[in-house]
Amino acid sequence: MHFRGIGELFSYALFFVCGDNGKLVSTRAATGEYKGLLTRQKDVFIGRSNFKYSSLLLVLYIALLPISTALSNLVISSSIQSGIAIIYLFVSAVEILLSGQLKVNKGIFPVYLYFLYMIITGLWNSAFSLDWYSMQVMVTFFIIISVSVRDYSDVELKLIKLAFYGSICAAWVSSLFFSFFRGGRMYIEISSLMDPNDFATGLAMAFSLCLIELKQKRKIIFNSICLLSLLAIVYFTGSRGGLLTMLVIIFIWVISLKGRKKFIVLGSVAAVAVVLFTCAELGIGPSALQRFSISSLIASGGTGRSDIWKAAIKYFFTQDPFHMLFGHGLGSFADTVKYVAVGHDYRYESHNMFINILIEGGVVGLGLLVACFTSLYIYAIKNRNLFGVLAVTGFIISGISLDAQVYRTFAIAAAMAVIYRENNMVLQNRDNKSKDEGAFIK
Repeated sequence: MHFRGIGELFSYALFFVCGDNGKLVSTRAATGEYKGLLTRQKDVFIGRSNFKYSSLLLVLYIALLPISTALSNLVISSSIQSGIAIIYLFVSAVEILLSGQLKVNKGIFPVYLYFLYMIITGLWNSAFSLDWYSMQVMVTFFIIISVSVRDYSDVELKLIKLAFYGSICAAWVSSLFFSFFRGGRMYIEISSLMDPNDFATGLAMAFSLCLIELKQKRKIIFNSICLLSLLAIVYFTGSRGGLLTMLVIIFIWVISLKGRKKFIVLGSVAAVAVVLFTCAELGIGPSALQRFSISSLIASGGTGRSDIWKAAIKYFFTQDPFHMLFGHGLGSFADTVKYVAVGHDYRYESHNMFINILIEGGVVGLGLLVACFTSLYIYAIKNRNLFGVLAVTGFIISGISLDAQVYRTFAIAAAMAVIYRENNMVLQNRDNKSKDEGAFIK
């Protein structure tokens, strides 16, 4: 068989190596039931023209997402993740221009509007500069645009799914070989030190995918191991924000189950959670477990976060009407609130995405952010995209304890809400036997 280009060869190879039903389809193709499946017809579901090389860059971006901060200054002065994002945006733009295929996704218009507004707010921030945070907001915006303006073939979506498993492998390797413990918490340091909360919450989407994949009976053991290992990583990082993210994702996933299974799983998860939190509260078990107790959380004020939030909220209500409505502009939180902790000589960032937007974008910005999340939920639910729902949920909960760091997660969570779909090609063909042979996805 002759393949025209690497893209087509890779598409066919990936289908037979990684496809859940590769053996079944190839066997049926041999018997003639799916005549023409392996030919270069227009209707073959992994057509060469459907595969875009920018997808490989998106896959790499996703695979390195949980350890992105730890890779800062490894090769270039900025983050490798930022470099991949810039190349991805350039390649995507070239592909769109050459193909002429461009669609405006009206379903997520509030997402576009939110980012446009936040970028515009920089105009009334007198100290605005194109620092890391501002650039991250802009790059996130352009990634969401690039991802949402075209359709994706099944092979690209399968690659994206594999990328999340790749991110789990990256987390495993980093935890085993590039970690150290300080103050009872695990830190990751490859070329730069990574915040444990950033590391833990960055695993939320991979965790969501593993939960969804539990329905695959042949993969239930593998996905269970992945889930338990991710929970173990969150435990060792001591990230309360990471644990809360995982628990909320589990809860949403459980209520999506059908029949009595929902109540059995929910009861089991609740029982385990009660036991663990009780042990943490009573000081039973490893000392690291006590960090997750309610009393420890209250005593530490979320490691000082509550003091920052109180200062920000207090300042918000002392502002003039303009700044209450429209904020002080992108990147202005630290210089606006001017919170300095006792014993420190620098101004703190918000450590909360919502309070950060309230100060920088005002009531209008916070309202647009809520509209942004709502549109992503509606879009994912309409398309029966549970993974998209869980991904967006994980991002929202992560935003309770993080600010600038979550924007990379924002880009991929929004992307999964828009493009991800569960699509079994063999089952789809069974449901469409009345249609012409070989017509899988047009």
